[in-house]
Amino acid sequence: MLAGIRPGQSARLIAMLIASVVLCLSVVLGGSALGASAAETTASTSTATEQSILVWVRTDADKVGVPNVSISVDGDGGAETGVTGADGKAVIPVSEPGTYTVTIDEDALPAETGYPRPSTNPAKVEVFEGNTEVPAIFFLSPDNAKGAVAAPSDESTSTPTPGATGDAGAGTTTAPVTVDTFWLRFWPQLVTGLIFGLLIALAAIGASLIYGTTGLNNFAHGELVTFGALMAYLFSGVMGLPAVIAIPAAMILGGLFGWAQDAGIWRPLRKRGLGLIPMMIVTIGLSLALRYVFVLLFGPDRLTLPNSTKPFLVIGSVSLKFTDVAGAVIAIVVILGVALVLTKTKIGKAMRAVSDNRALASASGINVERVIRVVWVGSGALAALAGVYVGYYQSLRWDTGASILLLIFAAITLGGLGSAYGALVGAVIIGLIMNLSTLWIPENLKFVAPLVLMIIILLVRPQGILGRKERVG
Repeated sequence: MLAGIRPGQSARLIAMLIASVVLCLSVVLGGSALGASAAETTASTSTATEQSILVWVRTDADKVGVPNVSISVDGDGGAETGVTGADGKAVIPVSEPGTYTVTIDEDALPAETGYPRPSTNPAKVEVFEGNTEVPAIFFLSPDNAKGAVAAPSDESTSTPTPGATGDAGAGTTTAPVTVDTFWLRFWPQLVTGLIFGLLIALAAIGASLIYGTTGLNNFAHGELVTFGALMAYLFSGVMGLPAVIAIPAAMILGGLFGWAQDAGIWRPLRKRGLGLIPMMIVTIGLSLALRYVFVLLFGPDRLTLPNSTKPFLVIGSVSLKFTDVAGAVIAIVVILGVALVLTKTKIGKAMRAVSDNRALASASGINVERVIRVVWVGSGALAALAGVYVGYYQSLRWDTGASILLLIFAAITLGGLGSAYGALVGAVIIGLIMNLSTLWIPENLKFVAPLVLMIIILLVRPQGILGRKERVG
């Protein structure tokens, strides 16, 4: 039987075999996990909190945190209590989004620190879905009276305005917005925006390389991101493997998934001479199909990757978990590695040659199909790594990649189509503008600001920030 297989069909058969093995493995492991630990899954979804309130009790003059202050939080998700630590901060998890009342025990405050500003205790805090560490800040001063209530005035308290820390943004308090509180919100959003931009860059660089070498806008690239996150969940959340094993394994499977897609779908379509627009439509269909496969295997509910909620790095008002710091460091290292590959290695120079002029590269003796295959493998691995840390950064669902696909394409377009470095620059700008914009606009409009900026830049520079002008005709 095998003797009659032509060389062109062998790669396709191997790709289909690997895809089948991965699919079966996911079904078996996912099904057994769902069947054997349904109660555990239910418990985790009911107890795992994706929202929290960061309460900071500090002096108004010297900005020193006040420890051992009792805190009570009451709202839509029930009642919680906590005590401030040595830095005057306490992270109070809440079970669901909604409006919460945060109250500090004024009887427990040291006499020398004073009391909160009038009308700020208790404080109303609005928590949106996915918010992490929404700030509720209490400023203490000896000049304030215990239990004081401010008289009505036009400058009472500001209207709550959603902002961003973590993936969805810092929430709101009814404390007056002063220059001091503005900077307390600005720095967390700046840092988290930069981290999120680096994660978007991992996926955007791969998608940009695919476009540069094949001319294909891959609308299924978001599913490569989701695939990596789900594989990390399978290895870490279901099988209990440590992250140092689960994350590289997810990257390897992501690279294999990219290889299987190219060998089984895109290379045969290229050989048949299918145009780019029909191939783009195929990517849309593949994207929809993969999403429903993910729903079938992992369910429609949010999943949680094993992660610590304790702050790992606290600098002023910026509080980061270990996965935030690790994600940023690994993203920078990987991006530098990609840059070295593109500039210093033979395959990297071949990628750039194919991206510049595919016909000339082929005439120069470069194996174009081999280069494209390497690009698909690398793009799949990068997208999988991005998916893992996006899953840590916000939440993991069957459509996690699809939810950031628009940002990926916006970063590629803003930086310059086909430019890997442009994708990096565009992704960082998108991440920063998206988070910082929530200082002034509602959180549910945060996607608008970077897209408006992209349109403005493209009106001034149509080729993007690092793109090159091309002559038409």
